[in-house]
Amino acid sequence: MSSWPRGRSVGRSLPTSDAARKRSRGRYNIRLFLAMFWKKVVAAGVLLLLGYSSALWRYRTNTKTYSIFNTRTTIHLEYEGPDFIEWDIPGVCSVKNRTLQNTIMICSVQGVHTIRPKVYGKTAEAEERFLYVDRPSECFLWYYQSSRVDNKPIQNIVMWIYDPENASPEELANNASQPSINSMSLSSQFFSMGEEPTILSVISYDVYIPEITKQEGIWEVQIPHTKANVLLMIKGNSVAFQDCFVAHHPFLVSYISQNFTQNSEDLPLTTSTEENILFDWHPCFPANVVTISHWETLYSNDAFNTTQKIRIPPNMLTDEERENIQDISLIEEGIIFLTAGRLYLRRTNDFLKLDQTFHIPSNITGTETRTWCWPEYVPKEGLELSEIILWTKKEVFLGYAGLRFFKLICLEELVEILKLHEEDINKFTIHRATYTSDPTGIALLLVHPIMGSQSSMMHLVFYNENTIKWELQDFVLYFPQDQKLNALFLYSALPNFVIWDTKTVYYSYHKYSKNGYMLSPLGYQDLTSFANNSYIHQVFIDYFGNGVIKMYNNIMLYFKIDVTDVSLLHKWVNENENTVILINTNGEPLLTNLNYGFAKVSEYPLMLELYSSIYTEVTSCPYLLFESSIYLNDIRMDKRDELTFWSQIVYPENYGVYSIVEINGPEILKQERNVDYETALGICTKNLTVTLYQRVDYEAVNNYSQLQDENMGHVMIQLRPSQFAKTCPSSNQAIHVLVGCYTKRHIVLKGYDDDEFVEDVTANFIIWEIHERIDFSYTVTMHSAGCVNEAQTWKSMIKENKDLPIDKVWGPENYRHCFSFSSGKPGDLSQPYEIINSSNKNEIIWKTHHIGFYVFRVKIIDPNYSFCELTTTFAIEIFGILPRTDPIMVLFILLGLIIIIFICLLISYFQYLRIFRKFIYEPSVKSKNKKKQRQ
Repeated sequence: MSSWPRGRSVGRSLPTSDAARKRSRGRYNIRLFLAMFWKKVVAAGVLLLLGYSSALWRYRTNTKTYSIFNTRTTIHLEYEGPDFIEWDIPGVCSVKNRTLQNTIMICSVQGVHTIRPKVYGKTAEAEERFLYVDRPSECFLWYYQSSRVDNKPIQNIVMWIYDPENASPEELANNASQPSINSMSLSSQFFSMGEEPTILSVISYDVYIPEITKQEGIWEVQIPHTKANVLLMIKGNSVAFQDCFVAHHPFLVSYISQNFTQNSEDLPLTTSTEENILFDWHPCFPANVVTISHWETLYSNDAFNTTQKIRIPPNMLTDEERENIQDISLIEEGIIFLTAGRLYLRRTNDFLKLDQTFHIPSNITGTETRTWCWPEYVPKEGLELSEIILWTKKEVFLGYAGLRFFKLICLEELVEILKLHEEDINKFTIHRATYTSDPTGIALLLVHPIMGSQSSMMHLVFYNENTIKWELQDFVLYFPQDQKLNALFLYSALPNFVIWDTKTVYYSYHKYSKNGYMLSPLGYQDLTSFANNSYIHQVFIDYFGNGVIKMYNNIMLYFKIDVTDVSLLHKWVNENENTVILINTNGEPLLTNLNYGFAKVSEYPLMLELYSSIYTEVTSCPYLLFESSIYLNDIRMDKRDELTFWSQIVYPENYGVYSIVEINGPEILKQERNVDYETALGICTKNLTVTLYQRVDYEAVNNYSQLQDENMGHVMIQLRPSQFAKTCPSSNQAIHVLVGCYTKRHIVLKGYDDDEFVEDVTANFIIWEIHERIDFSYTVTMHSAGCVNEAQTWKSMIKENKDLPIDKVWGPENYRHCFSFSSGKPGDLSQPYEIINSSNKNEIIWKTHHIGFYVFRVKIIDPNYSFCELTTTFAIEIFGILPRTDPIMVLFILLGLIIIIFICLLISYFQYLRIFRKFIYEPSVKSKNKKKQRQ
C-alpha cells in the first residue's frame, strides 16, 4: 500500500542512453538489494534484542484477571522452550524454586523489577520483562454468578468477596457455586464493617443495590436484562480490612444465549488454510463470539468458558463450499456464512440459504456487522438501524432484524449521486463496506485501478441512515492491486480510522488532518519486516483507543489513537498456534487458541506488557491525570435542555497541555466555556467546563416545522488531551448527543408511578373533549389573564383550519399569545381564556346541573417547550350540583302527601269496618240468635 498526493505520480528519472540506463539500473538494484538485506538484518537483530527466539515465557496470577498485581500477589512464571537453566530475578523478589521452568514468585517491594530466564548459551538473547509491582492498596476481589430468571427479562446476580491468595480452586477457576469457608468469613467480616456494594451500569449509569441474603456473606440482586446492562461494575464503599480494600470489578453479562442443535452425522464448516481464522462477535455482547478455523466452527456466549460446535447436515453444501468459508457474521437470528458468493444462515435448529427470496443475490463478496454498541441510541421515529451490511462489486444491501434485507444502492446510482464521471462507472468496484463510529454511519471503500500501474486508487464514501444522504470524503489512498483492504473506525467523534492490508496499516486521525502509515520502531511502514515476514492477521481496538496488530505468527504490535508508530510487545504464545484476540467476561483482551478444533484461552495483560515493552524507550506521558464527567452513554437534549460537562488535566509545569473538545455533526449547539487553572510545586491543574445549549425562539414563526428540522440532529462530542503518548492512561472519551424528540418522552397526569419522573409541566397547554362536548367553561377570562388582544380559542382555531382534524387545528406550530399589541387583534376580552398552565390558576367548570362523564385530551402548545408533540388523555366524572329548594313547591308536595295519607287512612278505616262486620260482628249476632231460638 502506498499513499501519493492526489493528482500526482511519483517515479525515478533514468539516464537516456542504454548503457547509462543499464549502469544506473544495476547500481539501483544493488542499492535496493543491500537496503533490503540490512533492513532484514537490523529487524532480526531487534527481534533478538527483544527476545523473539523460539522460546518464550509468560506470567499469570491466581485469578483470571491482572487487576491486582502488587507486593501481595503470587506471580506464576512459566517458561516454554529448551536449554532452561534458572530464573534471573532481583533480590527483593523471592521464588519458590528458581531452577523450575514453572514456578511462583512474590516481589515484596514496590517498583519495576527485571525478570528473565537464564538459558544455556543464549542468556543474552533471553527475553526480559520489566514488571511493575504496585503497593497492596487493593487485595480482595468480587466474585459473581450471573443467571437468567426463568421466563423473565431479569438477570439474577449473586456475589461475595474473596482473597485471590486464599481462595478455593473452584473460585480461582471461576466455577464456584458457593463461597469457600475463607471467602464466607471474609465477606461476613466486611459486612459487619459496613460494606454495602452497588452494581453500576457503565453505559446507562443506573445503580442497583444488592441485599444481603439469609446466608451471611452473600449479596444478591436482580437487574433488568437489557443491552444497557451488558457492561456492569461492582463497587464497594471504601471499607478496608487489614489496610486492604476490595477492588472494583467490571464484568460483561451475556444477553444472547443460543443453543444450536446438531446430529452425529452433521459436518463441520471450515476455512481453507490452517492460519486463516475468521471471527465475529456481537457489538453489544462481545462475550458472544463465533470463530471458524481450519478444523471447526465454534460458538460461545461466555468468552469461550464453554463452547458449542456449529455443524450442518450433510448434502446441504458441497465439500468445496463447506471447506472454504470466506466470511462469517453473528446476528441475533443466528450465524451467517459466506461461501462461493452465497449466504447461508445457521439458526438454532436449521440451516437455510439466503437467496432471492430474501432479496439477496448469489454473488456476495463480503459481510460486515456493527463495530460499536449503541444500547441507548434511539433513532428518530420511523427509522430502524441496520445490523449487517452485504455487498457485491456493484451493489450494497442492508440487513435488519427479522431477516429483512433490502438493496441500499447500486454503483451506477452512487456514481450519479456523487457526480462522478459516467465513464468511471465501469472502473469502480465496491472493495469493502463497514460501519463507522457514528451509529447511523456506513462507509464504502470504492476502488478503481490506475492505468499503466500496479496500484489502485481508493475513495471513501459515507452514508447516513438517518439523513439518507451520501457524501464523498476528502480522502484518497493508493495501494497495490494485489492487496485486499480492511478498515476499522475508532470509537471517536471525528472520523478516525485505520485501513490495513497484509503488510501495512494506514491511519487517519482528526477528520483527515493527520494521516500516514504506522511505522515500526525502525521507521519502516512494512510491518512484516519486523515480524519475521509474517503477515497481518488481526487489528484489535477497544473503546479507549488501545490497538493491537496481531500477525499470523502471533507477534503483536501496539498502537493507540493519535499515536503514529507501533511498539513491539513481548512474545506471549508460540508462533505455530492459531489464535485470535477476543474479549473476556471482565472486558479484558483474551488470546484464544483454536488449534485442532478446540478453544484454549489465555488472559492477556495488555497494559502490563506495554509498559514492560517500552520501559527502555525515552517516552513519557505529558500529563499525570486526565479525568472528565463524560461516560459511555447517549445524551438526549430537548429545546430547553443544557448539557454541561467538565474535564481536569494535571501535568508538569511548562508542558502546556490542555483539553480539546471536538464536535462532529450539524452545527446546532452553542457553547460556553470556562477555563481555570492553578500551579503549585511545579504541577499545573487545568479545569475546563463546557455548556452546550440552544437558543432558538420558535414562537410566532411561519416556518415552525422547517425550523425544528434545521435544529435537530445527532452530534458526537469527543474530549481528549492536546498531547498524547502510548504510556498515557486511557483518555479517549466520546458521547453522542441526540438533539430532537426522544420517542419515549411523554406526559402523564401527576400521580402515575409506572414511569420515571422528569419534571412538572409548566408550559401552556390546551384541552378538548374527544366527543366534542362543549358544555363546560373556564374560570379565567382573557382580561383577567392579562391579554391586551383577543386570545386564541377553539372556536377561532377551528374556523381558521376547517379541513384539519380536531387534534391538528391548534398546536405549537400556530400558537400566538395575546400579551402584545403587535400580535392578534382587539376583541371581547370577557371571553373565557382557554389556555391553561401551572401559574394562571385557570380551571374548567360546569354550569349545568347534571351527572356526566368527560374524556379530555391534553396538548402542550408552547412552541419553545419540546421537539415532541406531547399529549395525554384523562377522564372526569361529574355528579352535578343540587338546586336550591322552592318553598311553595315543598308546600304543595307536603299537602299532597298529607291528602294522600288521609285518604289512605280513610280507606283503611272503612276496610277495617267491613272486615270487622263480616268476620266478627255478624258471626256474633248469628250465634246469639241461634241461642235464643233454642231457648
